[in-house]
Amino acid sequence: MRSQRAGINESAAVAAAYRLADRSTAVGLARSLRAETRELLVCGCRRPRRLVEAVIASGDRELQVALARNAGLCTPRQRLRLARLGVPDVGRALYAAERWSRTGCRDKIRAAVLAAADPADPAWRAPGGLVAMLLGETHPTELAAAIRAPFPDLALHALRHCGRDLPLPILLWAARTLHAHGGPERLTALAELVDEEGGLGHPGLVALLRRAVDAESGAGGGSVASLLAGDPSPTDELLHAVRLHGVGEMTADVPPDWERVRSEHTRHPFTAGDLTHLNRWPGCPPDLAVEGLRRDPRTALVQGTGPLPLSALTGPAAEPARSYVPRVLERGLREGWLSAERLFTEVAPAGDVIGCLPQGDELVGKAVRELTAPLGDDPAAWLALYRRINRFEGTATELVAAARADATGRRGPAPSWPRATGPAFPCREPEGARALFQRLFAYAEEDVQEALVPHLDLRAVQHLLVFGTPSPRLRERITAVHGRAAQVAHASRWDLPGEIVEELLDLDYPEVNEKLYLYGAIAREERERILAGRGRDGGSVPVTDGLLGALGWIDLRHHRTWVSAGLLSGDPRVLRVVLGRIRTHTEAGRLRVLIRLWERHGPEAVGSLMAEGEFPGRTGGARHPLPAATHKSVAKALAAPDGLALLRDRLAAEEDPVRVVALLRRTAAGPVAERVRHLAEEGTALPWPQLLEAHAADPLPVQLLRALAQQPDCPRPLLLAALGAGPVRRLDDAPWLVAAIEAGRLTPDDIFRHCGPAAEAVSLLAGVHSHWPTAEAASWGPLLREARALTRSHLGTSQEAWTRAARLLPAFPGTLPALLTAAAADSTPD
Repeated sequence: MRSQRAGINESAAVAAAYRLADRSTAVGLARSLRAETRELLVCGCRRPRRLVEAVIASGDRELQVALARNAGLCTPRQRLRLARLGVPDVGRALYAAERWSRTGCRDKIRAAVLAAADPADPAWRAPGGLVAMLLGETHPTELAAAIRAPFPDLALHALRHCGRDLPLPILLWAARTLHAHGGPERLTALAELVDEEGGLGHPGLVALLRRAVDAESGAGGGSVASLLAGDPSPTDELLHAVRLHGVGEMTADVPPDWERVRSEHTRHPFTAGDLTHLNRWPGCPPDLAVEGLRRDPRTALVQGTGPLPLSALTGPAAEPARSYVPRVLERGLREGWLSAERLFTEVAPAGDVIGCLPQGDELVGKAVRELTAPLGDDPAAWLALYRRINRFEGTATELVAAARADATGRRGPAPSWPRATGPAFPCREPEGARALFQRLFAYAEEDVQEALVPHLDLRAVQHLLVFGTPSPRLRERITAVHGRAAQVAHASRWDLPGEIVEELLDLDYPEVNEKLYLYGAIAREERERILAGRGRDGGSVPVTDGLLGALGWIDLRHHRTWVSAGLLSGDPRVLRVVLGRIRTHTEAGRLRVLIRLWERHGPEAVGSLMAEGEFPGRTGGARHPLPAATHKSVAKALAAPDGLALLRDRLAAEEDPVRVVALLRRTAAGPVAERVRHLAEEGTALPWPQLLEAHAADPLPVQLLRALAQQPDCPRPLLLAALGAGPVRRLDDAPWLVAAIEAGRLTPDDIFRHCGPAAEAVSLLAGVHSHWPTAEAASWGPLLREARALTRSHLGTSQEAWTRAARLLPAFPGTLPALLTAAAADSTPD
């Protein structure tokens, strides 16, 4: 028996063959790779869409059964094709698999299975077959499709368990089908069954069925067809689906017949969930919607999508699920079946109504402006409203009137924000009274907003700037009144729009830079500039003490680059913190740090840093973060008249291309990737021309090539060398290989010709393995098309060559061209 790992590899190889083959070749593969295809259908690897079409078209019953058991691989149309084959084993497997279907086509596909069945074929009734399986079922959802089965005993069984939920036209339709397949005897049996079940909720049905039986024997007037006439309407189909599954659909331009719905509800009441579902269609009678709310408030409020009367939402019917009412009120306002004016005058408390106001709705905005008109632009009235808003028990209209009364006749100094609070970092969405006030403020006239700006505290200003949409004029007013404090408060979230971040950075205010550094999403270049104390306009912008202190507590596991951005700042205060927390790995990087410090602050600053005994984040008595060799070089520079030039010469020697190439060559395979990364991160430009020359003279080690390939500026010849230097491994090589392909630095032809082993190349090109993060991205479509063309150019239409290539692929050590050549040269199947 093959191991699970081997099986998955073989299945992935077969999946690759299907993905790369054209339709006619894929059908042939289903026949020539029959066992492998069967395993592919049930394995855990990703299955190509072409596989499904090939199996359906192959005519292979065993494969079709395997596909039917995994029907989730198929589209609804493909499942219908399987259903209409009329094959007993396929039909049974598909019928059972539809139990887990989420497409909404379950009954349609199951009915197609039974419609295609041949009652004369004994396989349908064999032990374990579909008929036997369904005769043992009692749940209506499993039997609903069988009410018109061509097997009379099965149809009767289904009608016994489903008939009460069937609208009369559907039941009569099933009775006509039963008569067609079973004759008057089965119609008589149905009449007896209905009589036993108390009429199945359909008064007069037993008498009607017996008259139809009499008509068949000539004892009564009319005919079976005329007595049992009546085709189900779309509404009947909808009601059946709703009763059966709690869901149902109508065509957009055909609303339900609500009289028919009400009649069916009277005959056999719908569940609360059914009524909630029916309420999604326009015109649903309000009494039905309210009945659904009364019987199951939580379902109606949480899952319902239709309108509900305001009186019901505020009455006792909704009381058990009162916490969900505001979201329904907001939906009603947004969809237009509730009016804000009514909510303001009829619903209490006011906070619940104001809290559900949707943002950016013009009709709601007009109603809010009318509501707050009595407040005018009087800050005292608006602040009185703020004081009351969270605890006021009356309606919104009453709240405004009370606030207006509080402010009337008020004398004294200008009103101020109650319990004023400063901004929060990071800023979080407003809650409680602040959130309610912001909702009303957002809809106020701009003149009113401007009048209130001087009386807002900085937390309210922050909420307005960060979460509101103030006009440019209002933002100017806020800045004019609150000054730089408002701009600092604004720089408080990682998700601020890009244009706002740019505006704030352009200010070149130290405090704004600090907050953006700690709480904003800014590029590394901006972080380096801020820690270097450079303004966007070229001037000097000092690093704040707050930012300096934050560098000591920033979590290096998540934001290491936030600290390392200060290495080349040239600021002795920044460097003292950064060197205490970040280890430098290359002498060139350390020298570059000191040269920058010397350039900005002179040799005294360098000497002080080298003599420093305490660095934040390091325990007392710890060694200096810079090694003895660096101290020795700096000591010589400080003693020399041209010390800065000496350090620069020392840096040039460290970065000498010949030296760097030799260093990388002699680095062991394990740490070489880390060394390349450290050189690049600490500012050393990798000597690509010399590396190319060295590789041409004596090929570089494979691990070094793969490490160099991870650099975004790695030359194409070295990328190709890395690709062909040894076996590609998904977990190790995906980062550089996928990035190179996405950037266009490697082409599909490169992968095809140079990547080995062949299984990994195919997996990457055809996306058949979940470990390669490539296959489903739309941008990789051209890659797959090129891979198909390259493969077909080698294998042509030879079925034997495709089969042998698929079987060779899992263990073949060479490249794809070598494999395809071997498969084409010897296309005799194993």
